[in-house]
Amino acid sequence: MDLEKTRETAEQSEPNVVPPHPELLMAARHGDNERIKHFLKTITQSPVAPLPAGEVVVHVEKVATIRQTTVGDGTESAAAVTLAEAVTVAWDSVLHVVASSGDEPEFLQSATAIYVNASHLLGAGNKKGDTPLHCAARAGRVRMLSHLVDLACGNDGATGDGAAKSVVRTQNAKGETALHVAVRFGSTEMVRVLMSADPELARVVPADGASPLYLAVSLGHIRIARKLHELDNALSYAGPDGKNALHASVVKGKGEC
Repeated sequence: MDLEKTRETAEQSEPNVVPPHPELLMAARHGDNERIKHFLKTITQSPVAPLPAGEVVVHVEKVATIRQTTVGDGTESAAAVTLAEAVTVAWDSVLHVVASSGDEPEFLQSATAIYVNASHLLGAGNKKGDTPLHCAARAGRVRMLSHLVDLACGNDGATGDGAAKSVVRTQNAKGETALHVAVRFGSTEMVRVLMSADPELARVVPADGASPLYLAVSLGHIRIARKLHELDNALSYAGPDGKNALHASVVKGKGEC
């Protein structure tokens, strides 16, 4: 069974669960930093109700992320957002929602507050395996994406930091990193931000074989293709079905004639 069919089967088998924190979701969508901090504090400090004598509760935590297995290339699949952390039916965490909702100062401050309370959410995947970085890139939030990378780097913001590399290399259920998403969006600046955290990020190729360079060329994003090559002249040219970026360039050129 291929990855897509496996994911579809898993999604169909999931219960229709209502996320437990609607107030937190609304605060995240509006970048309400104070309310977010309040709700996070309330959630983490909520007491556990005592059980009646003689009763036992077995808690089963359902994981909703299909992981892309990678071996020996330094890439990672996203750890799953848990039911307790999900604020949407797509199993987005509060950080996913903030990352895609805006990149004004209040949203950046909210992202920082969430990271301080739950740093693991930065690399956690939703139902599709997307991390907050994937979500920020898909929404075109350049400043948010840069801020999330800085959080991963630590307070010193050191370029090439191991923690940042781990986060930006995280792959979703399709095996794509946030760089693939940034290329699809057509943002040279987002490509620069991600490659600054990991200069070899354009060498990460998903299971279907479509490298970021191949994707850029096939979509006609020539400026991005040039930027990728400028930032790493040893990047992958790989494409699906044994093709590569040169094939995509030829096909694109014929289509424009």
